[in-house]
Amino acid sequence: MINLKVGYITIVGKPNAGKSTLINKLVGYKVAITTPKPQTTRYNIKGVITNKTSQMIFVDTPGIHTPHHKLGEYMMKGVESALESVDVVLYLVDSTKPKIDTASQEIMKNISKTKTKVILCITKIDKIKKEKIFSIIDEYNSYFKSLGGEYAEIIPISTYKYDGIEELKCLIEKYLKEGELIYSEDDITDLTQREIVEEIIREKALNNLDEEVPHGIKVEIEEFKERVNENGKYVINITANIICEKMSHKGIIIGKEGSMINKIISEAQKDASKLLDARVKITPWVKVRPEWQENDIYLKDIKNKI
Repeated sequence: MINLKVGYITIVGKPNAGKSTLINKLVGYKVAITTPKPQTTRYNIKGVITNKTSQMIFVDTPGIHTPHHKLGEYMMKGVESALESVDVVLYLVDSTKPKIDTASQEIMKNISKTKTKVILCITKIDKIKKEKIFSIIDEYNSYFKSLGGEYAEIIPISTYKYDGIEELKCLIEKYLKEGELIYSEDDITDLTQREIVEEIIREKALNNLDEEVPHGIKVEIEEFKERVNENGKYVINITANIICEKMSHKGIIIGKEGSMINKIISEAQKDASKLLDARVKITPWVKVRPEWQENDIYLKDIKNKI
């Protein structure tokens, strides 16, 4: 087999810069959950694109933030590990919130220390005036140079309008080296089916619940049974534990007469059925585990992804 250009690309940026949305758009499938809330991504998720000339393996990292518990610490360790031994770093800057604050400075300090090629992506350009893009580029370029860094490329993009996406793929491919495929040609992610369903349920919870609840939530698949029914249809029966920290949170998650949990699970079943090409039936259990975000037992899956 002819060697293609192959490599790992880490996507970094502040929370809600559009990292997960970009990786989904690049891959062409939903492999990373997206919500308007910060720290949606908890561990590094790989999305894989294989075409006639290359295989690009994208690593979606949690938004860089100051950790306030063990969960946050493990998330930041995941970001640090994702910057090591990769071929390209994509640094995403939300054009609607372009201020170079402490978090932006910290990101640029970290990536300026790497020998890896860094591509600056100005995202969400469909939401701002065109002339504003140039001032954002100048500001970020100047600050990065003051740290001794230099962007290999700078590109404005819009995932919503698909502006600059194909050009971005070409720029990335330019910095990859020839080698053997790391994943099979059909692979689009390194997540298992169980992990995909866990993430989908958590996404629906994040999108439906109040601000104080979602980040105290963890989803664990207890049972994942596959079968073919009497009509020859592929069916997956899933038992999922939704873990929260407080009894008050449990009540909010369940909702009046089960209205909220039914809404979350109904939406999750719809997305999971489409992604897994099967009829998915999810049976949820809401459990209270105080301070689970500080408990290594509940964080082992995230630790294992670092």
